[in-house]
Amino acid sequence: MRVISVLPSATEIVFALGHGAELIGRSAECDYPRETARLPVVMRPRTWDADRPSREIDARVRSVRSRGESLYELDLGLLAELQPDLLITQDLCGVCSVTEEEVAAGCRAAGVAPRILSLAPRRLGEVWGTFGQVAEALGDRPAAERLRAELPDPSVSASSVRGPRVAVIEWLDPPILAGLWTPDIVTLAGGAPVGPRAGEVGQRTTWRALAELGIDLVLLSPCSFSVARTRAELADPGIAAGVRSLRPPLGTFLADEAYFSRPGPRLAEGVRLVRSLLTGETERLSLPFEAWTSDAPEVSA
Repeated sequence: MRVISVLPSATEIVFALGHGAELIGRSAECDYPRETARLPVVMRPRTWDADRPSREIDARVRSVRSRGESLYELDLGLLAELQPDLLITQDLCGVCSVTEEEVAAGCRAAGVAPRILSLAPRRLGEVWGTFGQVAEALGDRPAAERLRAELPDPSVSASSVRGPRVAVIEWLDPPILAGLWTPDIVTLAGGAPVGPRAGEVGQRTTWRALAELGIDLVLLSPCSFSVARTRAELADPGIAAGVRSLRPPLGTFLADEAYFSRPGPRLAEGVRLVRSLLTGETERLSLPFEAWTSDAPEVSA
């Protein structure tokens, strides 16, 4: 089967299911596993500004989306050349990738008619459920069962856990508390998530408001940012001051976005990371994360 994925998490799922050899195209943001680098890029951002300050990126994204425009573009010529049988996208977030509607329009313009599989999970259990959707589209349902057997059971009820208060922050300027499946990750790890309820979108807030919540553990994991990129963002005195004002007794940590923002198999590593930070047993962790401290002044307004 000839498969194109324009969603980083879907690309990871295809590989995790053992069907990476069937991928013939990707988005510019599909970067894991390493083998994805061999694939031609079918979709890319219209504007490359990932190295700009968070506030500038946020302002551009909000402006573009308010006009009903897409943040991405499809290479229609390459799409026509590749002739995919299956194209995997999403219909949850216009910031993350092209939507199902945009993909369908692009395929019509390119003169191709693949099956379009659109993923839109909101809870951790639904993320695990997408493995079955992709496996079924690939004609290999047992592969999903094998993959899910390796992952934690996401069915722990939030009402059954009363642990330390954990804030996962998915954007820094302005600060946004992670929603959707991230509260499930925190709950499964033994913490009490701060912010939106599981299944709800991220919650915009302020550093002052966050400082009043009595947070025990802070994880900074901005969407699409590596640990190094987040560290660079914290060079901004205002952002650093806001983070420092939280004073969580269990610490502030930087973590790769793949363990919280990308709805694929590595969310299981996010569970393991939060659990390890809550218990202090991080010696055996090989995940990209680091503790953060700062001498920046506190926020006064």
